[in-house]
Amino acid sequence: KSIRLSATVNNAQGREADVHIISDSSLVDVKVHFGLDGAGVVHCDTGLPFLDHMIDQLGTHGLLDINVQVQRLSEAATDEIVNNTVGKAIGTAIAQLGLQQTKVSAEFFSPLDESLQSVHVDLCGSGSLHFDTTIPTRHVGRYPTKLVQPFFANLADAAGVALTVQRLTPASNCNSHHIIEASFKAFARALRRAIDIIDNRTVEASALIGPSVRSASLARSTGETDISVSMTMDGRGDHSECSTSIALLDRQLAAIAEASSISFDIQATGDTHIDDHHTIEDTAIVIGKVLQSALGDRSGINRMGFGSATVGFSTVHATLDLSGRPHLGFDVDFKDERINEYDTQLVEHTYQSLVNNSGLTLHIRLLDGTDSEDTIMAIAEAVGSALRMGIQYDPRRAGKIASSKGVL
Repeated sequence: KSIRLSATVNNAQGREADVHIISDSSLVDVKVHFGLDGAGVVHCDTGLPFLDHMIDQLGTHGLLDINVQVQRLSEAATDEIVNNTVGKAIGTAIAQLGLQQTKVSAEFFSPLDESLQSVHVDLCGSGSLHFDTTIPTRHVGRYPTKLVQPFFANLADAAGVALTVQRLTPASNCNSHHIIEASFKAFARALRRAIDIIDNRTVEASALIGPSVRSASLARSTGETDISVSMTMDGRGDHSECSTSIALLDRQLAAIAEASSISFDIQATGDTHIDDHHTIEDTAIVIGKVLQSALGDRSGINRMGFGSATVGFSTVHATLDLSGRPHLGFDVDFKDERINEYDTQLVEHTYQSLVNNSGLTLHIRLLDGTDSEDTIMAIAEAVGSALRMGIQYDPRRAGKIASSKGVL
């Protein structure tokens, strides 16, 4: 329960709302400024450092200006009351901006190392929360993890939107901090995605071409292989040449290039008379290093991306984060050990080598299908689509890195 003292909307300087709430029994005083058209500037002092850090993720990843100030008016003001009132105040600010009056919904997938979370936002929802996320520990720092769900519940109720927060990886294998932070990032980007749909602008429509052409090349020779890779990230993906002497690998690389709009020139030879392992591994290593070099410091880009692809009867979903933190989640099983001479075990190894050398977090999930070759090609197309979203520039970031740390 709460008493809202004031809520005002200021559209003269952009879509902004100011909310002042005092909780039931006058225990907590919360003031929130919330702006939709900012650059992700956040000032937050709730007295709960971890909650401040999570609200920082909302601003940074959702391109939202947020100012939250909390004053405890009584010693009886618990962390739970602060947490819930802040959620209600932010939700009230969203409601004041009238977003719930539009029939728009959006979803975003956010990985953080081993954790993968999705959030679906329905702006014309019923103020409800479906929280399908288990957090394995009771605390992160001194923040009780049981407060995450009521924070989102209070936000959704006050905003008049429907939220679905879903965990897509086993909680037992995930760090609690990662689960919570990935949830806040996914919510921020889903909300921004919904706002952009209202504004007739989506993340996929961001400019591929930034202030400078991003390209890189590398040649690498070992006693087993000779690999050379050139990459132009701001191309169209339709002028790529992939020659590795391994037909199925060439097809995968061409599919990634086309879906990502990255132009490749890949030339590889190796000891394929032994097997394909060294050539496939080293090709992925060099592509990863070239991708990392072409991305530079990753300033101004969307950073995160996801995509699905269906080939034949196989459907695959890929989510990535150009975070500088290598991690691969590979939730795919192949029914065939080999496709002609191609060892299907090498598919996972290909992407593991890629992420290890590019600083990429990548989650690949097989949603449907049993045909191994179709699945392999669907993986390539889904990864390419996710990569295209992630590398695109967003002019609203004004060349800044999409991270609350300011660096990746």
